[in-house]
Amino acid sequence: MSVSKPAAIQTAASKTFTAKPASYKSFYRQRVWVGYICILPAILGIFLFTIGPMLYSLYLSFTDWNILTDAKWIGLANYTNIFTQDLFFYNSLKATAIYSVGAVAASMIYAFIIALFLNQNIKGRSLFRAIFFIPSIIPVLASSILWTWLYDVDFGVINHILGWFGIEKQLWIGSPQTSVMSLIILAVWGSGNVIVIFLAGLQDVPQHLHEAVEIDGGNWWHKLRAVTIPLMTPIIFYNVILGLVNSFTTFTQAYTMTKGGPEDSTLFYAFFIHREAFEHQSMGYACALAWILFVIISLLTYLLFKSSSGWVHYEGGKS
Repeated sequence: MSVSKPAAIQTAASKTFTAKPASYKSFYRQRVWVGYICILPAILGIFLFTIGPMLYSLYLSFTDWNILTDAKWIGLANYTNIFTQDLFFYNSLKATAIYSVGAVAASMIYAFIIALFLNQNIKGRSLFRAIFFIPSIIPVLASSILWTWLYDVDFGVINHILGWFGIEKQLWIGSPQTSVMSLIILAVWGSGNVIVIFLAGLQDVPQHLHEAVEIDGGNWWHKLRAVTIPLMTPIIFYNVILGLVNSFTTFTQAYTMTKGGPEDSTLFYAFFIHREAFEHQSMGYACALAWILFVIISLLTYLLFKSSSGWVHYEGGKS
């Protein structure tokens, strides 16, 4: 009799214990379905407005379509013409590569130096931060028009200032030798968002590491080289990826300021796609160009991620 009572209690407890997981699973499933319902609009948006158009453009890249007539399937003809007959394709890749390397490198160096300056305890620091950030919130079209005036050969402010020092007037966007450099300067001027990201990263650098360098007799250069730059490499890597993608898809500056000239020196890839699609009415050809750009950017991004293990360092010690 003394054994049966605890056994009954244990049986009742086991029933209660087995009943709770069933109700818990039901409640968990309900929460999961509610979660799926909440994110359903976003998922539908991705499929309808991103993945769907991408797949349709992939189909169009194998067709001859001028918008006004039905698309005609031509297989790999567009890709064959691009790689074997279209000299503008290679000129565009060259111009885009030169601009991308110059704009990304110059913007990273400029933004990092300015962020180091703005991270110091100086008088009027908030005002300087606003001054350097404002260009990044100005619309690209407005910035392009503004700099077109600044670069004007006869009435531009830049040539006027150079005249004070006895320097001859420069053609800037009117010369193949200086047109890409002129647009790189514009890109550097508008890199305020990169400065803000660098500044946020600099404020997270542990101060005790700088103090350790000072104790060992190091100066500002040793702190920058041994502490700041290594801990900032994840931020640098992030900005390089974004800068690379943005520079390879640059369109407004070339369309507004140079129309791809002079002598195709600023025939950037995105502008080349626009010209084929909307000026030459070769929508299928433009879709093929767009997918080649997608592959190029994906490959470059993959290579950057592969190389990051050798130069990107985290505070925890893992790359």
